[in-house]
Amino acid sequence: MLGSVIREIIAPVLRECPQECGVVTITNVVVSDDFSHATVSVSALQEPESALAFLEGKTRELQRGLSVLRRKRIPHLRFRLDHTAERGNRIDALLKSLEQE
Repeated sequence: MLGSVIREIIAPVLRECPQECGVVTITNVVVSDDFSHATVSVSALQEPESALAFLEGKTRELQRGLSVLRRKRIPHLRFRLDHTAERGNRIDALLKSLEQE
């Protein structure tokens, strides 16, 4: 539940990502049991490293945005790249190559 609220707070900032990143999405938000950290997994169609750098640069601003949670402990944000789509594409390519043989 807290993860979905964090996602809603961060999502508008994704529109500000540099155009070279393409479409940037939040794939998952995991909040630690003690609410001290929230790990936000992001995916970008192009230049994922640029998207990650952009979001890490916005961490302080986003952290302040979490103050609307009005909780005793506000989670510290951490951003990570989600490589699930890339792995899926690689598996698809391997399966296609096996079919062709």
